[in-house]
Amino acid sequence: MHTLKKVLATTASFVVLALGGQLLAAGATTAAPAPQQATVAPAASTSPAQKSVARESVAQKGRYRVPEGAFFNNPRGGWPARLRIERQVVDAIDNTKRGSAIHIALYSFDRIPVARRLIAARDRGVKVQILLNDHQDTKAMKLLRARLGSNRTKANFIYKCKSGCRTDQPKRLLHSKFYLFSKTGGSKDAVFVGSHNLTMNAAKHQWNDLFLTAGDAALYNGYLALFEDMTVDYDTAQPPFPTFCGAPASSIGGNACDDSRDWGTTVTFPRLVGPKNDPIVNILNKVQCITVLPDGTRQRTKLAVNMHTIRGNRGDYLADAYVQKFAQGCQARFSFGLVGFNTKGHLARKTPRGRMPLRSTSFDYHPDSSPVKNPDGKLDLSLDYYSHQKFIIIQGNYNGDPNANLVFTGSSNWGALGAYNDEVLAAFQGKKVARQYMRQFDFEWRPGNSRNAYTTTYTKFRGEPEVTVRPEFVWHKGVDYGPHWEDD
Repeated sequence: MHTLKKVLATTASFVVLALGGQLLAAGATTAAPAPQQATVAPAASTSPAQKSVARESVAQKGRYRVPEGAFFNNPRGGWPARLRIERQVVDAIDNTKRGSAIHIALYSFDRIPVARRLIAARDRGVKVQILLNDHQDTKAMKLLRARLGSNRTKANFIYKCKSGCRTDQPKRLLHSKFYLFSKTGGSKDAVFVGSHNLTMNAAKHQWNDLFLTAGDAALYNGYLALFEDMTVDYDTAQPPFPTFCGAPASSIGGNACDDSRDWGTTVTFPRLVGPKNDPIVNILNKVQCITVLPDGTRQRTKLAVNMHTIRGNRGDYLADAYVQKFAQGCQARFSFGLVGFNTKGHLARKTPRGRMPLRSTSFDYHPDSSPVKNPDGKLDLSLDYYSHQKFIIIQGNYNGDPNANLVFTGSSNWGALGAYNDEVLAAFQGKKVARQYMRQFDFEWRPGNSRNAYTTTYTKFRGEPEVTVRPEFVWHKGVDYGPHWEDD
């Protein structure tokens, strides 16, 4: 497959986006040296959201139970902060017992320590089944294959879907990221979903999220049914897997699930989308920006999006739909990792309220150290840090409820591949959930963790005196870079 991969250089702490590369595990086991070209102050190593979940983990005594809620890593912190999400996965693996089952669907996997924990689980009688994309074959994957095999009819296997599991086109991907545990410690029916792959890259260079929930058999069974369908690895295109959810709808079957109330409502991809039927547009159409309270006070709905990739025609119309909410009066902000050149113009367009607040989490502290030339010989996109998250936060009026609080998270980027690949988009409701994600969004929004996307570039952080979308800020439209710069 002709690909463009994010590569971890073994001699420097940075990420390289390059044609024809492979994803390699970083050899370093210590924190990277301080960047020499940084012009922004380093951020604190632990965010408020991370501190709260850290206290929750420390407070656990006795029998393990899944610590439900959102977890975030911090690639700019020490190793405990970087590996915070991975530790949640490892804890769940370590507490599985004979007769329980683990199902994992991911894009990338290179973490040998996690592979060994999965092998140990298999050896004590846990069923372990893993689906991965076919772009790599790491040492961790080979280690697992030697013990689990790759026969999908057996109880244990690790298998690479060919061009996605439920798709039939070249360059399609298994890009979902979810982890299922039938029983771990004192918790049953555990579902972990978000942006996190089991890679060193995910810990060391990316901002990621993983939402943990347990005890909802309907939601677990929905994800298990999806996993089992993906295991077929179809040779022909499949219709969208039915939307499913947990309580209170507790059913698999399309319109039965309401994302404004039903826990874990999950929309799956691939599916054909456009401006009139895109799930993201449908979500934004349910947002009312201004609510007039009984006392006459005007209350603005808060929106925040943290998106790894937004680009192409789909990125353009999703950007338009989101900016329209800002124009309608929503307190809307947008943070991206990577953006298409034309799409940035859509995000940055003027409205009667001015321009929407726009920042980027992408930083390149080593602009001259890329070991691989970019396709045009000019652009350098060796990124030390960038967001890999794909979440939407809504606090305000949604689907007629003026006091709604919910988050959509998962694996789907705001580009064409985000609709064509195997992807999931899950909704979780409640003030606690929305506050966890908003605290993390605010933490990444801080100078040092992100930059003003109007006046800075990946390599120039001081800012320029005018708003611009100069080509070096972004990728050029029309250049055949391949699909994989956005799909980690």
